[in-house]
Amino acid sequence: MIVILDSNILSLLVTPIGEDWPEDQKLFTEVYQCTEWFYRLLARGAFLTSSDLCDYAVRRELMRIKSKSVQELDKLRNVIEFQKVSFILLQKAADLWAELRATGQPNKVKENIDIDCILSSQWSLLKEKYPSRRVIIATKNIKDFQNITDCSLWKDIHY
Repeated sequence: MIVILDSNILSLLVTPIGEDWPEDQKLFTEVYQCTEWFYRLLARGAFLTSSDLCDYAVRRELMRIKSKSVQELDKLRNVIEFQKVSFILLQKAADLWAELRATGQPNKVKENIDIDCILSSQWSLLKEKYPSRRVIIATKNIKDFQNITDCSLWKDIHY
């Protein structure tokens, strides 16, 4: 299984959990649950990846608020592979973007359709490269991708 992490999942993975929180309180946070899910998938042999574009989307906000979580994002790059943005990818994403706009298919906020189309196109390229493997986008908002990719809420993906 290949799991592509949307930027909202990257954000959860680099968000610190309060060290002074009681242990039972930590267990119920989405950040803790997502981190446990992430390492469980890795331990079971799933290939987890994201896009350099998702890194950019998370990183720019972390830098804007001067968060130390930028260091966690850097560490995450040592754990998973980030898919590069290539010309072939941009061509595929532009085709998808034009098709979605021409057919009037609902998609997220119009200004965010670009990132969704690029991530969806990375999904498509990975499907072509690994036809016998399941490729799925893990997200917190499946409406962004459900009409054009195999996607699921992160907590519903098991391996």
